[in-house]
Amino acid sequence: MYVSRWSDTETWGGDIPPLEGESISIPKGQHLLVDIDSTPVLNAIIVEGSLIFPPDADPNHVRTFDAGYVMVMGGYMEIGTEDFPYTSKLVITMYSDRFSPYLPIYGNKVIGVRFGTLDMHGIKRDITWTRLASTADIGATSITLLEETDWAVGEEIVIAGTGWHNDESETRFISSVSGTVISFDEPLIHMHLSVTPLYGGVEMPMQGEVGLLTRNVVFRGDPIVSPADLYGGHIMIHSPGDESSVGRIEYIELKDVGQAFKLGRYPIHFHMIGTVHKSYVVGNAIH
Repeated sequence: MYVSRWSDTETWGGDIPPLEGESISIPKGQHLLVDIDSTPVLNAIIVEGSLIFPPDADPNHVRTFDAGYVMVMGGYMEIGTEDFPYTSKLVITMYSDRFSPYLPIYGNKVIGVRFGTLDMHGIKRDITWTRLASTADIGATSITLLEETDWAVGEEIVIAGTGWHNDESETRFISSVSGTVISFDEPLIHMHLSVTPLYGGVEMPMQGEVGLLTRNVVFRGDPIVSPADLYGGHIMIHSPGDESSVGRIEYIELKDVGQAFKLGRYPIHFHMIGTVHKSYVVGNAIH
């Protein structure tokens, strides 16, 4: 397809690219390629054509995209594809609060899809979660997993709580990896159990889960308002029951997402979409 580059002034009629607080309309037939490293915080992007994020040749390159609303109306939004996932790093941050204007049905702080397609494909991770091979005691700075993973230094993991209280899960950044042993600098505050007792001669594995939170594509609510007000970003794919909207979302990280005390404001929401044959959600980390 022929694309219009964000960095090209001709894309904007010879004028400068959009400034903070402005809105953008991508009409049917236009394919807008986001070839810049960062955008200002935009108000709304209405996508009737295509909004495409190309990966960089450098896998450590970081691109950021900030907005209050992204509405795919009969159009297409692409962050990688099934055959060619996004291979560098991208952070999409949504801005709004409880009092910002609502789009009917979709609300705010949202990527919404209506009669359109959303493709979000990060790098596949073969193991997104596993279990503890042995109990991790209070004060431990390493854990042993049941299997080897492709998890790397600098990535974030979550160690599920195994106690009586729901606040005993702990997140840590990996400092080193040696086989099945994952190390980190900050000692654990809680014990995380891994035992296999026998009941009536039957083994009952009780092993705490460990999950990988890091992905190369991140969709998040803004880091100030979202955690403070429990009011994060969300993705809603909606259709009148005929599957005219499609969402294919895999191996991305969703952080500070979902809107507490709001019905239907889940991190990813297929709303009244009917029987789903074309869409899927695979291998994502939501926290």
